[in-house]
Amino acid sequence: MWAKQVKIVAVLAASGALTTGCGIAVSREAYDKDLTAMRGQQDQLEAQKSSLNDQLQASEARYKAKNDELATCIREKMAAQDSFKTCDQKLEKMSKIGGNCARDLATCQIDADGLKKAKLELTAARDALAKENARLKADGDRQGADLKIVQDRLARIESNIATVRQKLQKLVDSGKLKVNVARGFLIIELQSDILFDTGKSDLKPEAKPVLAELAAALASLSDRRFQVAGHTDTTGADALNWRLSVARAVSVVETLVADGVPAKTLSAGGYGPHMPVATNDTDEGKKRNRRVELLLMPDLGELLNLAK
Repeated sequence: MWAKQVKIVAVLAASGALTTGCGIAVSREAYDKDLTAMRGQQDQLEAQKSSLNDQLQASEARYKAKNDELATCIREKMAAQDSFKTCDQKLEKMSKIGGNCARDLATCQIDADGLKKAKLELTAARDALAKENARLKADGDRQGADLKIVQDRLARIESNIATVRQKLQKLVDSGKLKVNVARGFLIIELQSDILFDTGKSDLKPEAKPVLAELAAALASLSDRRFQVAGHTDTTGADALNWRLSVARAVSVVETLVADGVPAKTLSAGGYGPHMPVATNDTDEGKKRNRRVELLLMPDLGELLNLAK
């Protein structure tokens, strides 16, 4: 609008004169002054327009931001409503659980006395078990000490057996006798055929050097006792074989004593054919059964101590 007015004034100025609505002429100076004023007003109006436009854009931006905030608030409200609904459902569920817990608590309270009693019984049983363990440990310690004593005594017995074996090793190596452990005894075995003729109890001359060597070994073991036992095969009557086995044992004892073995360490016995070490159905078996054995007798004191 202002631009249109300025254009009209410019046309009139070009014609050299301006008139008012009443036909009065306006001077150029007045015209220029008015034009300048109008331009100033126009600039002010443009500035106001620009300011108002900036304010409008700012207002639109604030409106958009507020509208976004409102949409966010609406979404948050809906989420809060959903959360509230969920919490309400959980609260109802927890209420039911609480009721069940209350019933369980009541049941537990009823059983409390029983549990207390069981705890007291368990404590008493534990104390009794501790006492029993202490008693068993004491018994175990005593038995361990007793076992050590027995082991020491057995070691001495084994040492004695080893000493006898060592003393007789030369005769064993020469094949004149055998040494083994059987029936719980250390047994020194001599074949009767080397010592006696068939059916006789008198020693052969060649047997005496063997018994002399044996006597030398036994004489150094004066603290040990030996039983000389005679054995036969099944040829002939039992009664005769029994007497023969005893007579042969006595002959060996007498010879050993004569060769220096203390008499108190020897005894004689006969078993006839009743303790064979092989079959009597063959000549070889019968030969093995015809034998004289020296049994290392255990110390009765040591045996009694082992039994304690």
